[in-house]
Amino acid sequence: MQTHRRRPSKSILLPRASSASWAQPAHARRPSLTTMAAAENDTHLWGYALLAATAIMFLSTLYAIIGSKFMPDTGVPVLDWIKHDEYYCLLVPITALAAIYFIMWNWMGMKFFRHN
Repeated sequence: MQTHRRRPSKSILLPRASSASWAQPAHARRPSLTTMAAAENDTHLWGYALLAATAIMFLSTLYAIIGSKFMPDTGVPVLDWIKHDEYYCLLVPITALAAIYFIMWNWMGMKFFRHN
């Protein structure tokens, strides 16, 4: 039973180790201004921002589709326009579903391309 071997890299930036008479490292470090140890990790802040944006979008869509139909006219032109609207209140959720479908197939196409 033969196992698959990974193809060697075809990078022009890193010469192959067998082509040089002296030893070269098998890896290269990307140039950056800060190292990973000194860089401040702000991933949790981006997570909280994404969570807040998702909650705001969910609540505003819920208000536009359901909540505004049961409320009386407020006198605020934007809120009254949302209340009497029958097209745009459904356009955003339907577009979001189509976008999720497109993103999934785009990701799958990228995986097929990179691993073939």
